[in-house]
Amino acid sequence: VSLDHTSNLSTASLSKTGALRQTYRPLTSRCSAATWATSAENQEAPMKWYVKTETFCKPYPVVKPHLDEHRQWVEKLRSNGYPITSGYRVDADGKPGGGGLMVFKAADHAAADKLVREDPLILNKCVEWQLNGWIAEVGNIELR
Repeated sequence: VSLDHTSNLSTASLSKTGALRQTYRPLTSRCSAATWATSAENQEAPMKWYVKTETFCKPYPVVKPHLDEHRQWVEKLRSNGYPITSGYRVDADGKPGGGGLMVFKAADHAAADKLVREDPLILNKCVEWQLNGWIAEVGNIELR
C-alpha cells in the first residue's frame, strides 16, 4: 500500500512486515535541498537521522546576518515538509554559547553532507562543524 501526499514531498508505505515506512522526496523548485534524495534508489529507502553540531568561529556581529539566513533556510525546508530542526546548545544557566545543533533526516551520509554544506553558516565560514549519523537505540523522535 502506498499513499502519496498532495505535496508529493513524502510517501508512506507499508513494508512486507507491515511496518509503516515514510520517505521524503525533494521539490527542487521550492528550495535547494535536492540533496535529500541522491538517486531513484534512495528515494524509496527509509530516511536516516543525522546530527550536525557546530561552534561559531567568528565574532557574533559577523555571524548574526548569516544566522538569520540559516533560520530562514531551515524554516523553508520545514515548510516544504522536511524533517529538520535547529537550535542553540546552552550552558547550565540556559545561556547560549555552546554552539548549535541541527537534527534532520537524509537518504544517506553523502546526501546529509551535501545538505549541510548548503547551510548559510557553513557557506559563509561562520562555524566549525561536524556531521554524524544517529541511530535511535531506545525510543524515537518525531519532528513537526
